[in-house]
Amino acid sequence: MSRERIRRQDDVFLVQYSYGYFLLGCTMRPILLDLDDTLVDDTTSTAIAFDVFVETHRALLDDRDVATLLIQWRAVFAKHWVRHERGELSFVGQRRARVREFLGNDLTDAEADQALLPYIQAYEASWQLLPGVHEFLQRSASISKVILTNGNRQQQLRKVAATGLLSHVTAVITPEDSGHWKPSPEMFLAGAQYLNVAPSTCIMIGDDPIRDIAPARELGMVCFEVKRGRWHEAFEGALSAA
Repeated sequence: MSRERIRRQDDVFLVQYSYGYFLLGCTMRPILLDLDDTLVDDTTSTAIAFDVFVETHRALLDDRDVATLLIQWRAVFAKHWVRHERGELSFVGQRRARVREFLGNDLTDAEADQALLPYIQAYEASWQLLPGVHEFLQRSASISKVILTNGNRQQQLRKVAATGLLSHVTAVITPEDSGHWKPSPEMFLAGAQYLNVAPSTCIMIGDDPIRDIAPARELGMVCFEVKRGRWHEAFEGALSAA
């Protein structure tokens, strides 16, 4: 049984014999992906949600402009999200702490939840893929892809389903699954382990140079940083490297 020639087609090598072709092996690198501001436009959704939140509670916020309030909101978010990562607050608990501090009210849990509800509803209603993501997913259909996100598992799974990502990825891994937060290398190792591949064979795509890119690169992964307004560059680079 002699081989006549080997050729590449649709990212696999085919061995041609006199009576037909047989699959020799796949050469594609699996891809690990961040979610927020890599695949989904979280920045825009957050801005839309915050505008709604401010209008809802304008009476409590005096005449401060939205830009100033947004800076304060981000600082409050960062403060309590770190507490959540340390295990001091649950996901819902950090939400309530943010609302209480930002509005300056000693709200009950139920009152804090109700106060944040317009924000959550507007945030979830505005979820959408970033430019170029749909095309990237179509062109990488034959490549295994896993999402690695620091977000709350329940919320991120809703986001993945709502934006049509679910059918394009093999898994969504969160700190609730791996027991670790990015930039811990354990999060990236969990993605590689799920795919049953060596970390150095993976590609990582993310928007955060500290939490996404640096730790993945330390593990030998080929990395592509998504930059706002230039999303296609990372996707094209990853497709070429795969």
